[in-house]
Amino acid sequence: MNLIERYIFMRAFTAFLMTVTVLCGIVWLTQALRDLDLVTAKGQTLMIFISMTSLVLPTLIMVIAPFAIMIAVAHTLNRLNADSELVVINATGARPWTVAKPLIILGVLATLLGASISLYLSPKALGTLRLFITQVRADLVANVVKEGLFTEIEAGMTFHIQKREPNGVMKGLFLSDERNPEKHVVYSSELAQIIENDKGTFLNMTHGIIQQRHPAKSGEKEQDKKPEKIDSLVGDDFGSVNIVEFSSYVIDLSKFTGVDPDKPQFFKARERPTAYFFNPDPDDPVFSAKSAGHIRAELHDRFSNPFYNFAFVAIMMAFLAQVRTTRERRGDAIVIAVVSAAGLRLLGFAATSLAIKTPLAVPVMYAIPATGIIFGLWVTLTGRRVEAIDNLIRFMEYASEIIRQKLAKLRPAKKQRG
Repeated sequence: MNLIERYIFMRAFTAFLMTVTVLCGIVWLTQALRDLDLVTAKGQTLMIFISMTSLVLPTLIMVIAPFAIMIAVAHTLNRLNADSELVVINATGARPWTVAKPLIILGVLATLLGASISLYLSPKALGTLRLFITQVRADLVANVVKEGLFTEIEAGMTFHIQKREPNGVMKGLFLSDERNPEKHVVYSSELAQIIENDKGTFLNMTHGIIQQRHPAKSGEKEQDKKPEKIDSLVGDDFGSVNIVEFSSYVIDLSKFTGVDPDKPQFFKARERPTAYFFNPDPDDPVFSAKSAGHIRAELHDRFSNPFYNFAFVAIMMAFLAQVRTTRERRGDAIVIAVVSAAGLRLLGFAATSLAIKTPLAVPVMYAIPATGIIFGLWVTLTGRRVEAIDNLIRFMEYASEIIRQKLAKLRPAKKQRG
């Protein structure tokens, strides 16, 4: 790149870094505040809190990057035009490629960054976050459950202990698991202790019982119902209860967190490595025939999503890379360019949703960003003034003028009323 191209690239690159940093910081802060109870209510350290919330940053960057680069390119081109730098560049006889080249390079870099995040970093971070949640919930049972209090680890799962001994032994443990509406399980034991080893974290209970309640089904036969005396004491939907007494019973705490590191089927589709999509476990319930549409949409979204970085750069160049006078109201061109880019992304979201239902939508997922790239590059590199773009800008000018005139008429009326 020559001096002018490096100058344009550095202005756009700096604006992109600042924009993506600010936007990601704002969104991350809102997400982090939602999980602040990890430190306050659930007793986790500040380092665990920061580590967990930071794992969502790759996904945030992937989503925000196209809009950040759109803002950066729009800001750069608008400043070049406002400072008459575009006029000077054109006056030297430079081709449209001189302005477009550094922005295209930035778009390619942003696309490569988005691809690395979409295909590798984001699934890896989300999978790690799932494991973090497992460990946090295990630590919650081991260290945070208070004596005499009913502590809800998650919706439908409640712990209670009567007393915690200095050696880590818990007396009078009560554990209720109602997450599965088809089976309510209650564990109670005289003594319990958390055991950690290379295989995971386990809850060892001594001298207790397990109660499993199954609700009655609507189609239950008349002869299978309980005797009349029992029915008078409990509701018709009480179902059956199985009680098992034990002297020693061990529970893998990953059972209560929904994640087992040794069993990948507990991870959701977006938390799986991209390579796993091409060779999944045949026994994996997430990759069953029922969820084939969701898997297809997730896989192709990972490949098509990064191209929106380049598409947004191309669209902004198509509207703003040409010299415009102050009378042409460049602000209207920026508004139209932003609306066009946002509309393109909304079409992409619609195509991804449609791909869940039919594989015919998969080519559309790639065609949408490709259309924006081809159109933007054609307009920019040929240096043509597309009549449709100019007509849109004139329409925006006309509509803006009408709105200003009507607002001006309303102001005196308000003063007279006052």
